[in-house]
Amino acid sequence: MTQTCLVGRQSEQGELNRLLDSTIDKHGKLVLVAGEAGMGKTRLVEECLRQSSFLVLKNAASETATPSYAPIIAILRAWLRTGDVADFTGCDSLTPYLASILPELGIAPNKSDQATLFEAITCAIGSIVRQQPTVIFLDDLQWADNATLELLPILATALQQEHLLTIGTYRSDEIPRGHPVRRLRTELRRAKQLQEIVVEPLGQEDTGRLAEQVLGQTPSPSLIATLYDRTQGMPLFVEELAATLGKSERLQKGSGGLELIPGQDLPVPDTLRDAILLRLDGLSDEAIRFLEIAAVAGPQFDLESVLNLAENESGLDELVERGLIEETKSGQGAFRHALTREAIYEEILWIRRRRLHRQLAEHLEASNAPPELVAKHWLAGREMNKARQSLLLSTQKSCRIHAYRDAAMVGRRALEIWPEGEEETLRLEVLDQLGNCAQLCGMLADAARAWREVAEGRREAKDKRPFAEVQRQLATVYELQGAWGRALLARQAAADAFAASNTPGEAAAERLAMAAHLQEEWSYSRALDIVVVAAEEAERAGRHDLIARAMGIKGHITAKLGQFEAGREITEAALELALKHNLSGPASEIYFRLAGIHEHSANYVASRDTFLTAINYCDTKGISAMGQLCMSCVAGIMTQIGEWQQAFSLCREVLAQAESVEIRMLAVFYLGMIHAYRGESNRAHKLIFEAMTLARQRGLERKTFVFKGYLAMINDLEGEYDAAVENYRLYLKHWKEWEERHYVLTVFRWAATFFANRGDKKETQACVQELSQIAKVTSNAEALASLAYALGENAVLDNDVSEAARQFDLALEFLSQLEVPLQRAQTELRAGVALVAAGERRTGIEHLVNAYQTAHKLGARPLAGKAAEELAQLGESIDKHLSPRAARQIKSGGLTRRQLEVVRQVSLGKTNQEIADELTLSSRTIDMHVGNILNKLNCRTRAEAVRKAGELGLLD
Repeated sequence: MTQTCLVGRQSEQGELNRLLDSTIDKHGKLVLVAGEAGMGKTRLVEECLRQSSFLVLKNAASETATPSYAPIIAILRAWLRTGDVADFTGCDSLTPYLASILPELGIAPNKSDQATLFEAITCAIGSIVRQQPTVIFLDDLQWADNATLELLPILATALQQEHLLTIGTYRSDEIPRGHPVRRLRTELRRAKQLQEIVVEPLGQEDTGRLAEQVLGQTPSPSLIATLYDRTQGMPLFVEELAATLGKSERLQKGSGGLELIPGQDLPVPDTLRDAILLRLDGLSDEAIRFLEIAAVAGPQFDLESVLNLAENESGLDELVERGLIEETKSGQGAFRHALTREAIYEEILWIRRRRLHRQLAEHLEASNAPPELVAKHWLAGREMNKARQSLLLSTQKSCRIHAYRDAAMVGRRALEIWPEGEEETLRLEVLDQLGNCAQLCGMLADAARAWREVAEGRREAKDKRPFAEVQRQLATVYELQGAWGRALLARQAAADAFAASNTPGEAAAERLAMAAHLQEEWSYSRALDIVVVAAEEAERAGRHDLIARAMGIKGHITAKLGQFEAGREITEAALELALKHNLSGPASEIYFRLAGIHEHSANYVASRDTFLTAINYCDTKGISAMGQLCMSCVAGIMTQIGEWQQAFSLCREVLAQAESVEIRMLAVFYLGMIHAYRGESNRAHKLIFEAMTLARQRGLERKTFVFKGYLAMINDLEGEYDAAVENYRLYLKHWKEWEERHYVLTVFRWAATFFANRGDKKETQACVQELSQIAKVTSNAEALASLAYALGENAVLDNDVSEAARQFDLALEFLSQLEVPLQRAQTELRAGVALVAAGERRTGIEHLVNAYQTAHKLGARPLAGKAAEELAQLGESIDKHLSPRAARQIKSGGLTRRQLEVVRQVSLGKTNQEIADELTLSSRTIDMHVGNILNKLNCRTRAEAVRKAGELGLLD
């Protein structure tokens, strides 16, 4: 067929040319060219590249089988063949790792991983690009291997400041849900790097232009209409159909150009397949035989293999002349278009097709062809046992080069055709390998499914250790999925099996993992029981590392259950043991636990110092994960002791480098609380919600309830009272399910004030009762102070101001032993109000001034504003007691941001329901806001409040 010029693709060509121009300026890109089969995607790209000065490295994936990294390997080899200077400059330390996919470079290192291989490939391509502006053209990505598709986003990111344009084409009609190309597009979209050109069908006018090129004469409007009606503008179909009609002698010249001869019996083909098959008329038997063998071999094929099976070379020349087959690089052949091959393949009788596949498989196997290609032909030839052997070889090959997703998928195919009851030991080994590969590429459900089957197969074996090992792997996968219940059961099964196989050290390790998680979930008693057994097993194994870890966990839990001194002594002994034996991992963990004990005993300064020691130790020993965890936790301690700026910086540092969901969750949470204390409630709200999302992502449901308690505090600050009530009540309902008695104190204090201010006796007394239970268990100064504070709020609710003042003073006495400035300021505020009401005005004012000064120094604007507001309502001079700035703030009436929004809506004459609709709040919440506005502005009516707000300049 005559080569035609590109028609109707001016817009797409312009976009590709623009990308080529920007690549010259070192704006590297990855662009995907999408369109249905036959739309001319490849032709479009090749035409643009033909006119450019770029080095073009091209490869196409094959429908029959594409080995892992095959397109990338072909591109790197193509570069190495370009001459003596074609090397990978600047990749000296990484070049050996390329040998795992390019054996001609030497022997690959024994130890490697996927990240290092990706880095080596990136470096190699970068070295090519730095020598000459380059286009990497990867055709037919819908057939590409997973490893190549996983590499592309990494290349796009790493080389975006280089002279590199990567172009990938794919058939948009052949990527169903779950297809690897969809994952690629999703990843690029998330990284804001997805750039896609969609090639659409030609219009009727362009269909006529393309037909004119093929026919060599102008087609009539009626013929163009017929062509367009049949082809719907698919360029390949237009070319095939026009060529078929042109050679059929069924066209004649009419007044408007070529047209169909009326009355002829040759039908116009309705499908592309029909048009292709019509072009085969008149081919010799030799050409047909060669064509069938080539179609079985694939869209691209080894000429020698096909010629050997055809046993006659004469058919090849005939096919090349007809434009059905073309010789590409040395020794390779290809169909002009994959759809041509598909149409011919479908026409081959199934029995002949199977025989040809078997013959090709034998030939390829004898010539050491890639096992995945051999397997494809054995499968198509229905030789399942031979296919299975090739699939297993392919799985091992992909594993060796870290193409784990490809390995998992091929391994699964081998297992699907495994004969029932045969070679069961080998089958379990393959399943185990499948589980490993699936886990490494993030296919966690597949990994769990494989290992469950392995566990079932090994359950009754006399040697329990293999069963224990697979249960351990299952537990890890369940943890990654956030399925903690299943993970604990799997760890229990692993521990018991290790114990039964006389490996007590491994059993202890599993039990300690269980105990650590149960401790995180605040199931302390259950965790302690498990630790006791683990400690005994660790002693029998003589494992100092496990003994130290068991002691550390035991001490930590003992302290959390209220025995602080005993817990601290056990944990310090554990640390001494770990340091004595230079056990850096256990020592870093025990430092963390010792800091936690100081925190739970309310010795925040000691906790901070121990966490900082732990961070330094982790930095020295290179233990990054534990160091980051300690950084997150010390940020929480610094928030308690008033070092907010340092805490803020630490959280930001952690979020910039931490990958662990739990560590990020803590950093996000503490950032949210700092914003809340500063009065930046919108930002705080978003961060607490993000922390809750992260907790759910890891299956830490109890953490979400804790965060809801703090969310209630933010609702309170925002004046979102309905939401605050709901979240506080949810917290009160669920906290008894936990054995945690420290992290709840802050929420209960805020809840007591909130419910007391609302006149809710039942809920206020509930806070008192809960804090009373906690104080009995822990008896530390913070718990006792919190109880006294809640009793003070309860007394306020009972109008017993003298008792309220006494309880708040008692709380302050306990707090004087601690370094908790925000908590002290909050208590001084409430004490000041109560003392003034009890007739001790001077002392009460001193407390209010102290509360303001402490809150102002911290940057706790809502609390400072409340203290200043209380002084103003007493008629005290704000200038005298506080500062002129505080006086100016008081002039705002002490309204919150939300209350200012409401009063401005009131000034417009809107009803409460209208305001609720405008601000997306409940009408009840607006009712409460309006009531609070009237109280704060000392007004009796809405009109009076609007007038007062206007005088204060609040309506501007």
